[in-house]
Order: sequence, then C-alpha cells, then structure tokens
Amino acid sequence: MHPIALILALAGFGQDAYPLDCIYTSRAEKEIVVARNCAARTGDGGIRLDPTRFRDLTFSTKTGMAEVDVRGWYYVRRDGVSAPVMAFDNSPDEFHNDRARSPRDGKIGYVNRRLALAIPARFDGAFPFEHGRAVVCFGCTSESDGEHSFYAGGSWTCIDIRGRETRPRIEAAPGKVGATDCSRRAKP
Repeated sequence: MHPIALILALAGFGQDAYPLDCIYTSRAEKEIVVARNCAARTGDGGIRLDPTRFRDLTFSTKTGMAEVDVRGWYYVRRDGVSAPVMAFDNSPDEFHNDRARSPRDGKIGYVNRRLALAIPARFDGAFPFEHGRAVVCFGCTSESDGEHSFYAGGSWTCIDIRGRETRPRIEAAPGKVGATDCSRRAKP
C-alpha cells in the first residue's frame, strides 16, 4: 500500500473521502478505466485524487501530466496539483502558447503548464490561443446544433497571453455567432 494511502486509511479516510468516479488511462492495464471512489473536489476548482490511484495514472510525455475525467476534464501533475480544463473533441483542451482554457464558477479563464490560473476566469466563451491571441466573448451563450456546441450573441474581442484585450469589442446579434480575427495583421 502506498505510504500516503496507509496514513489516510489509519486517519479514517476511506471511500467517503473520495466520492467521485474517475476515468483515466491505466498505466498497468494500458487502457481506459473507470475507477470508483477515486476523487474529491477541492475548494480551488481542482480535484484531489485517492493517492492509491497515482501509481496507475499514465503521465503524458508531451505535458508531463495525467488526463483525468471527473465529470469534466482535469490535468493532474505528479505532485497532485490539478486544474479543470475545457473539452475539445472529447479530450482535454491542449496547451497553445502555454495556455489551456479552464472553466471556473461559470466563467472561463486560462491555466499555464504549471496549472496556475494565468488569466482569470472572466469570459463567457473562449477559444484556444493561436499565434499569441485568443478570441473571447462576454455575455455570449453556449448553443448546440445537437452534435457541436458554439457561442452566440454577446460582445467579442481578442486577448493576448496576459489576458489584455487587443481589439475593440464587437457586438454579435442575439443568437448569431460572433467572431473576430485575432491575427496580428488584422485591423480593428
């Protein structure tokens, strides 16, 4: 038994301490597994995994982190620090320009590769960074056509990797997709 798991067991922590199920790629089984009583939510929006699960997690050679689905995607570092990330094509959002989208309390921000919140969660919609810029919206809503989701309405702008707006906001008609060109050559 892992030493941390033994300490937690002796302290009276058990399945009740980890009420949430997890889905992850098992290092031992080399396939996706569903693990019961695997995680608990933390106050900062992350998750705390049952320490006995760590030795079975597959850590990516690309990011150095494990990808765990606990009613939403999370990146988990080897030291247990975690952060929620948006889904993209049924997988966790990838890092672009050292940023990945992170949902927090109904808004979206961006975490860096250390999983620190690099850009506070203040957007109602956000896209991945591309060439140092990202399209974001305020007051937009998430819509669906049945298979895909998209943002509609609200005001749209571009941000840089520090979260500063780099273009004037553009209003989208209600129910219409707003968009803006965030390339450095684009004129406002």
